[in-house]
Amino acid sequence: MDRVLHAMSVFTYVVRRGSFTAAADSLGITAASASTLVRQLEERLDVMLLQRSTRSMSLTAEGSQYYKHCVAILSEMREMEEHLSGASRLVRGRLSVEVDQEAGSVLLPTLAEFRSLHMQLDLRIEVGGEGERLIDQGIDCAMVIGHLRDSSLQCKRVGSYQAVTVASPAYLRKNGVPRQVANLHDHEFVHYAPRRSGCARHPRFNGEAGTQTLRLAARTVVGDVQTVVNYATRGLGLAQVGLPLVSRLIAAGELVELLAYARPAVLPIVAIYPQRRHVSMSLRAFIEWATSRFETDLPTRSQQASIDANEWNPSREIGHAAAA
Repeated sequence: MDRVLHAMSVFTYVVRRGSFTAAADSLGITAASASTLVRQLEERLDVMLLQRSTRSMSLTAEGSQYYKHCVAILSEMREMEEHLSGASRLVRGRLSVEVDQEAGSVLLPTLAEFRSLHMQLDLRIEVGGEGERLIDQGIDCAMVIGHLRDSSLQCKRVGSYQAVTVASPAYLRKNGVPRQVANLHDHEFVHYAPRRSGCARHPRFNGEAGTQTLRLAARTVVGDVQTVVNYATRGLGLAQVGLPLVSRLIAAGELVELLAYARPAVLPIVAIYPQRRHVSMSLRAFIEWATSRFETDLPTRSQQASIDANEWNPSREIGHAAAA
């Protein structure tokens, strides 16, 4: 039975990683061993799980159904083992987490702290994705920004996301300071587009009708949020990103926050995970740690070094600039 469970685990890795070689690298075995274990599973079940060709591999209909059962069974077993051995309070096993890029900008630099606390845990972190969809692919937990849409999932708020609109002093000197949201149509804007969706995120602003999306021409679209910040710092345009990403740059004068009066509403950062009777000790530990990190790294209002366009004097800071 242990060999069957091991083969099931290998099969789920092959599906998630997309190839025998990638799965084998993750598991520390050879690609030939991974292929043999999956083939033995198929022989045991008398059904083809994977459609193979020289260039690609895909799940059969039976394979897709079997994969979902494997994920559920292996997850239940892992949780039960952790529950029964909980008296030791030792976090172990495997944990796979998907992190939104902007949430990752807070968590990843301090991930070594979590690893040092739980050295017996095998941790896999993937950055950037569509959390709710990835749960179906065997991800234990996803950290995403926004409200939960799938009622079949559990969620826990771990932090808050405040977006701010910024530009470099050099850009403002050259192009003027937008003092109203409507002025943004006359400015260059660097958009962030998550890699999996490829859709540019348009900026949001608060007004009399609540938070609304402003659709601007997407002439510069970047799939990496840190690159968006870098482009804004270099004067390529305005950008709207999470406050933790730019608070130090604002304080240092490398970026200026604009239209602070119209900041969009704060969104929750949530950990989402499948409905289960028991939340594994490893997942509970990660969520508690992530919550503490967001509480530590989210600047308070007094620490934000925010500069409203009406308060910023370009002639004093960088020489005269005509307002847009």
